[in-house]
Amino acid sequence: MSPPLDSFLRVLASSILKLDNCPPFLIPYICMEKRSITQKGVGTKNPLTKAQTEILSYIQDRCSHAPTPPTYREIQKSFGYKAVGTVQDHVKALIQKGFLEKPIGRSRGLMPLNFSRPLVRRIPIYGEIAAGSPRDAEQLELGELDVGASVSANPTFALKVVGDSMIEAGILEGDLVIVQKVSRAKSNDIVVALLDNETTVKRYLEKNGKIWLVPENSKMKPIEVANRQFAIQGRVVGLQRKYG
Repeated sequence: MSPPLDSFLRVLASSILKLDNCPPFLIPYICMEKRSITQKGVGTKNPLTKAQTEILSYIQDRCSHAPTPPTYREIQKSFGYKAVGTVQDHVKALIQKGFLEKPIGRSRGLMPLNFSRPLVRRIPIYGEIAAGSPRDAEQLELGELDVGASVSANPTFALKVVGDSMIEAGILEGDLVIVQKVSRAKSNDIVVALLDNETTVKRYLEKNGKIWLVPENSKMKPIEVANRQFAIQGRVVGLQRKYG
């Protein structure tokens, strides 16, 4: 094949690299382009140091076998570095050399370049939700959270829990609740509800023709919804908790 045509096909392969399907005749060039990307930085100009190689291997292993990529703190602890800044320096070098990517606004966003996690999806984190008295929730995107792709096929988001009204359901302050967007719920579902323009997470209960929002804390009383502005914003389908 002539060099100009070969070069053209590699450029074309690069442009469709992220597509799920491509013409069969381009497959060899897709493979060549992927190899070119993944080997970026390798050689005499930008070799990886021993520490960078070990950190890259650690991140690759975590991304392949754990629900979430590692944080800087977790890498620091695993390698015994005295300061997290050491990890940040190595990660910065790996990003510059083309081995890692880190999406903006994600604390757990360290991913090998072009790494695919088909069983994981990313959902936005929106502000805080009261597990206590209803309160205003900031509807600002605070980043993203990796969750199992099987959590929900419907639009889903996460909220950070504030308060202790749901502790007997295992929902603690600081947890991230994973919420499926729905406007209706079944009795006994745990829901995110809008009550008089304020948001809260409670158990939804229908009893004797009345609707109640019930805390999972024996020290707190149920809230009757009658004659109040009320709407269900979502149903809690999961939870993530950070330890340490």
